[in-house]
Amino acid sequence: MSIILIAETEIDVAGADADAPIRMQLTGEMGSGKGFISDYLASKHGAVRWSRTELMKRLAHAVVDHLGDADAILAKLFFAEDEREEVRQDLLVYANRYEREPGKPRRLYQDITQICQEHDPFCFERELAQRIDSVGVCAFSLVDDVRSIEALEFFQARGYVSVRIYAEERVRRQRMLERDGYVPSKETFSHISETALREIPHDYVLDNSADDPTAIYAEVDALVASLRESAL
Repeated sequence: MSIILIAETEIDVAGADADAPIRMQLTGEMGSGKGFISDYLASKHGAVRWSRTELMKRLAHAVVDHLGDADAILAKLFFAEDEREEVRQDLLVYANRYEREPGKPRRLYQDITQICQEHDPFCFERELAQRIDSVGVCAFSLVDDVRSIEALEFFQARGYVSVRIYAEERVRRQRMLERDGYVPSKETFSHISETALREIPHDYVLDNSADDPTAIYAEVDALVASLRESAL
């Protein structure tokens, strides 16, 4: 189901009844504006942001840059000792051939994620769900960067509506050029973690192709109001 939202609505979700919480997951290709929308949902609507990539990034830098304890991180992702050792060996092989990238190490993050998910497609989702559950029910829970079909279905099963942030490719490339000073390689730009959900139906799709954020702010406000009303 996709909707086009045009009405602007003011609503304080942070103070809403926790018995009718909003649960939302965002998807979208690089440069589409997931972080921008997540920031707005947090600041305007009181969303509590959760990132499934947080532990992955820590693992990536522990493996490649020796910053942090890779084994301790793997213990949070894989319960079986023999499986952890297999993943560890695969990561070490990758680290030995990894060539550093200019700017944000996007390909590093993509590849580390893929290696782990080849052993367990739900390893990052399971760890994140444990973190969320440890906090308990909140009025608005937001998983801000979902990138696989397995992850999408995992959070859908937990009651999270799926929202795709869309932007035209030329717009996404221009945004990254202006923000980072370069555009990632074609291989990075078309990685499976970027394209896996492109054709998968979502509950909602928001078009963030425009330069002026006024329209997307209005769509997000209306979406939150709609979700809050339907949950009552």
